[in-house]
Amino acid sequence: MKDTAVDMVVVEGDRHTDVLLAGEMDLLSAPSVKGRLRDLVSERPLVLEVSGVSFFDAEGLRTVAATARRGLECGTGIALVGMRPFQAKMFRILRMHEEVPLCSSAEEALWCLLPRTDDEIRGWLGR
Repeated sequence: MKDTAVDMVVVEGDRHTDVLLAGEMDLLSAPSVKGRLRDLVSERPLVLEVSGVSFFDAEGLRTVAATARRGLECGTGIALVGMRPFQAKMFRILRMHEEVPLCSSAEEALWCLLPRTDDEIRGWLGR
């Protein structure tokens, strides 16, 4: 059996954490990722950059769902960026997109996750 792994890079922002994932989220690799994501989302909102994930199986989907549930419990949350078309279709078929926003950019993900400050709203309106 082929050994699979997921590479994870964690970057702390001012009010959120960016997590860049690459590899295959499957039965072999997802359990090691799951615990780390649950710990991270317990502390602050997560933007999961998944453009480097070539494959999600059921365990990979469960990992995302469990992370989302933990975020809901903790009042934080997650948003996905860079979802490939087939993967996005699976998320929509399973209605996971109703709980986990599928965003086209990190900026959009932050708009989904973080309350805007007055200065941010003024800056946006001033464009």
